[in-house]
Amino acid sequence: MEKKNPKCIICAQEKNGLDIKVDNVVKAIRWINSHTVRAKNPNRAVVCKECFPKYYKARKSFERKQVAYLIIGFLFAIFIILASREMPSAFLFGFIIIVFMYILSLVSYVPLLAVPVSEKPSQGSRKSR
Repeated sequence: MEKKNPKCIICAQEKNGLDIKVDNVVKAIRWINSHTVRAKNPNRAVVCKECFPKYYKARKSFERKQVAYLIIGFLFAIFIILASREMPSAFLFGFIIIVFMYILSLVSYVPLLAVPVSEKPSQGSRKSR
């Protein structure tokens, strides 16, 4: 399926902009969307120039929340492991809590932009000595 029309993920209008990076979370969302009753989306997901400040704030907020959720998950896991020293299932339960907190952090997921990495600028007239 070819993605034709660029559509901003922030304002939901058909505008040109920077494409989003297709990572595992985006692939999973698209797979779920294609296997439900909803029709397949023929649009290409982008962030338009006007919405970039909103996108940037939302992405930074998501990154902070993800770190906070993982720290809370690790603290709960350590507490459970220390509180039940004799139970070997405490390690499994601690791991499950960490995974749950990571999945919970994905509720406010904002994808990265697929910005091409520019090459390192050349030094011009400066030569290595």
